[in-house]
Amino acid sequence: MVLRALSRTYKLTTALAFGTVSTTLFPAEAAQRHSVHPLRHASAKGATNTTAAARHRNAGHATSRAATDTETIRVSVRRLPTRFNTEQHVGSSTTMISSETLQQRAVITTTDIQKLAPNLQIESQYGSSALNFHLRGVGFNDLTMNNTPSVMPYIDGVAYSISSMTSGPLFDIDSIGVDPGPSGFTHGQTTTGGEVRITTKAPEKQFHAGISEDFASYNRSKTDAFVTGSITHNLQYRLAAELLEDGGYYRNRDTGQSLGNQHTGAIRGKLAWQPDENTDVNLTGYWSLNRSEAPGFRINNNLSAYAGQYGRDLGYYQTGWDIKPAFAKLIGYHDTKPDFNDLNWGFHLAMAHRFRFGQLDVSSAYDAVQLHEYQDQDGMLYATADNYRTQVANSFTQEVSLHNLKDSPSRFTWDAGLYYNRVMQKQNNYYDFTDYALRGYLSETSFSSPQETFNQYVTLGYKVLKNLRFVGSIAHESDSRQLVDLTTIHVGHNDLNFGTHGALANQFTGKIGVEYQATPTSLFYADIRKGMKPGGFTANNTVVAQQAQPIKPETILAYEIGTKNDFFSHRLRLNAAAFYYDYRDQQVLGNIVVPSYGSVGSYVSVPRSTIWGVEGSMEAHPTRDLTLTQVVGYQRGVYDQFHSINATQVNAYYAKTGIWQAFYSDYHGVDSGIPKISMNGSAIYTFHVLPRYHVLFDVDYSYRGAEGLIPGNPPYRTVPAYFLLNSFLTFEPNSKKWSATIYSTNLANRKYDLTRSQATNVQTAISGPPRFIGGRVNYNF
Repeated sequence: MVLRALSRTYKLTTALAFGTVSTTLFPAEAAQRHSVHPLRHASAKGATNTTAAARHRNAGHATSRAATDTETIRVSVRRLPTRFNTEQHVGSSTTMISSETLQQRAVITTTDIQKLAPNLQIESQYGSSALNFHLRGVGFNDLTMNNTPSVMPYIDGVAYSISSMTSGPLFDIDSIGVDPGPSGFTHGQTTTGGEVRITTKAPEKQFHAGISEDFASYNRSKTDAFVTGSITHNLQYRLAAELLEDGGYYRNRDTGQSLGNQHTGAIRGKLAWQPDENTDVNLTGYWSLNRSEAPGFRINNNLSAYAGQYGRDLGYYQTGWDIKPAFAKLIGYHDTKPDFNDLNWGFHLAMAHRFRFGQLDVSSAYDAVQLHEYQDQDGMLYATADNYRTQVANSFTQEVSLHNLKDSPSRFTWDAGLYYNRVMQKQNNYYDFTDYALRGYLSETSFSSPQETFNQYVTLGYKVLKNLRFVGSIAHESDSRQLVDLTTIHVGHNDLNFGTHGALANQFTGKIGVEYQATPTSLFYADIRKGMKPGGFTANNTVVAQQAQPIKPETILAYEIGTKNDFFSHRLRLNAAAFYYDYRDQQVLGNIVVPSYGSVGSYVSVPRSTIWGVEGSMEAHPTRDLTLTQVVGYQRGVYDQFHSINATQVNAYYAKTGIWQAFYSDYHGVDSGIPKISMNGSAIYTFHVLPRYHVLFDVDYSYRGAEGLIPGNPPYRTVPAYFLLNSFLTFEPNSKKWSATIYSTNLANRKYDLTRSQATNVQTAISGPPRFIGGRVNYNF
């Protein structure tokens, strides 16, 4: 009996040390899975591996207890220096970002994520709270906030198909995954550009709480807090909140008043329930309020009658604003500064049940946004483009999927599911043009827009050999959307009714791929994917019927090869990928020239274009105390077939004659304006100053190449390249129970732009943040 007990204990020790417990994991990964992850019950598909690991641990504990009557054997497992080791065995170029990296690199808002991934841009839509995502040159500038994004943001597995729904604070994050290329083959909606997946932290069984206070330049204050633990043996909770205040760095050139102060608050609650050992139920509810001041618009060039008074701003953070009484009365506005009043809230329910043959996942989500935003888009006291937008929208999502158990030893893997999304929204878009000579009136454009999307997908994988796997996917998405009662009222002049318009899309998409695990720590992969994004509508200040016509769905045929490698016992990680996109009917924001009115934005389709590029990442741990990271992306995009407005000639002719006239150009072979180079890197060193305490010192940077925002890349709509340098110094005990940090972002105080635009005949830009110096204190209970 004693020998058998010792034999079982020896097998357990060997399994833990060398990773033979789970046949689906490679040796190093299995070891880390047992040594790092706490016992949690995650939502959706992520619950499988966690629960399986929990069962293994429980079994292991029982075996150890049986052996302790005769002999105690202590098991020690080394934690690997690298993270996200499971993803190293998946054939995709996903960039994973940990919660620790987000805090160290001072990621305050969602737009800051672009500093950590290659070929990624996340930008505000003309200074609004709505965000546009671009990945590998694929993205959509959703001027009217009523179209599906080309790059889909996900939060805890729920797709956010309306750009304004991504405006909430970024807090209590567990990880972020940036996955380029067509997607929608195993979950959610189909895309042409990829996904940005944000996963928030899950409830834990052990009681745990923490608070963080961050003070920085311009009186910015950021407070985060959370508490988690068990209510019963099979019911856990987590409650997290954030408050962000002040930090405005824009100044009124006429009065010296500040602009841009943040006033946001958010709270999220989670419950995790395990009614039995094979079932997980997760409920999430959240609420956020944004009462921040709007960003300021800096004048780059002024073609209006007020150019003599308001020429190009020499101060990089100068701006201006005003609101006329008649416009304030029309929109019911009572504040004295441009600001936001946005409310986001929703509920998510996810259930997973593990059968003997597979796992069933069912999820439902309801998300709502109420948006009220006033912006002075011309950056002057005069009313040539003062804008107020309201949006009331909600989204209902339902998804059912069935897939094989992730810890199954079978060579065959499968995943099938159904996804449904219904969006209802109503918008009102107001403009004050009373000081613009060609218009001289108040304007209101209103519409409602219902839309439905239904995606069905199947993905199959088979290991032909132990280290060679083929993957095939097929998906079919149908999309139906309408633009209902599109009406523009020019107060005191005329009413324009453009009626109701519809757009339908029904297309198949898919993927074929191969993965070769050359060694336990080296993977090579290649795939061909087809992606689709449905069409949509322009619904911003609509004045001609051409603007109301729907744009075509866009498609991409994407080719990619890549490799993932860990060397020297996971002390060096090198990943690389190359891609080529054959782009059809690319949706871009262009212009329409209306005589005696001006240039107005409108979506147009590029019949054919091409994007290609490479990207790579490195993570090195040359010593126990030094960590080096480097990410590089290079991409090029050209229009192969495109004939459109030449905005540079249009503006030059207006400046010379005062007349708006359309000029067209053939853009065959012209660069599409996507940033060619993006890079970021960091060096972190740990100084062991005392036996129980250490100091972390970091220097990191990010670089993004120039970006053209409209066809032809005119200078006034091209965001110049910029380089940002950051640093931090953290003092903390080895237990990490608390920490104290001083940091600086944009250490060199570089002047750069976030975006550039044109409002009537004033060309403007929104300046990026100057140097911020701050301090942060964390305490965990």
